[in-house]
Order: sequence, then C-alpha cells, then structure tokens
Amino acid sequence: MTTPFRVKRENGLVHIEAAADAAFRKALLDGVPTPLWPKMAEALGAIPTGNTRRAQREARRHFGKEADAIFAHAATFAADLHTFLADRFGLLGLLDWLSVTGFGNDYRMIKVFAEWARLSAEMGKKKLIVPNG
Repeated sequence: MTTPFRVKRENGLVHIEAAADAAFRKALLDGVPTPLWPKMAEALGAIPTGNTRRAQREARRHFGKEADAIFAHAATFAADLHTFLADRFGLLGLLDWLSVTGFGNDYRMIKVFAEWARLSAEMGKKKLIVPNG
C-alpha cells in the first residue's frame, strides 16, 4: 500500500510517522460533533487488533444483524471525510491511516462514524457536520 506518510512494519508492529498519526487523531477529535466526542476519544484510545479478520468478526458480532448496513454507512462516511480532510485541510490519507492502524475495522470507530453520519443526515445536511465546515 502506498500512503502519503511513512509506514514501517517491524517485528509484527506497524509504525506510522508521529506527525501523521497526530494529525489524523486531532482532525477526528476536532471535527466530531460534540455529543460524539467521548465515543471518538474512546475509539482513538483503543488499541485495534492487528488482525483484520479478527477485528471484522468482532465488529460483526458487536453489530449483529445490522452489521452490513452499518459497515456500508460508516464506510461511505469515512470516504466522504477522507475527501473533506484532503480538500479542505490538505490532510491526505485518512482511509490509508484507518487501514494501517486497524481503526477502520474496529467496532468502536465504525460506531462513531455511523453515528456521525446519522447525525449529519438528521440535521438535513448533505455535507459533514464539522466545525467551520
């Protein structure tokens, strides 16, 4: 995978440039709607499993019958957020960061993205709810 930031894999661990990791974490915490801030902080405080299949199974168990719909909703939202961060702030690679860190398959992050998307839809907006957005 080619990313806009350096990734180093060593002894089963993935190392990401500290500046890139900090930028994505800050963007997510700064941008998430206030009611979801604690959930985003919890999601970012988690240590996602490095095993993609195990994380996907865990997320599927967490969401149950609605898993496929929630995954699709969250993935669409993440793609929109990826574009927004790149276009508005020049912050490239959110989807790469989610993938490399394992957050993209973590049920906590999926839950926050799905709820963020739901809040945006409830507000009747076609765009993301973000400060100064």
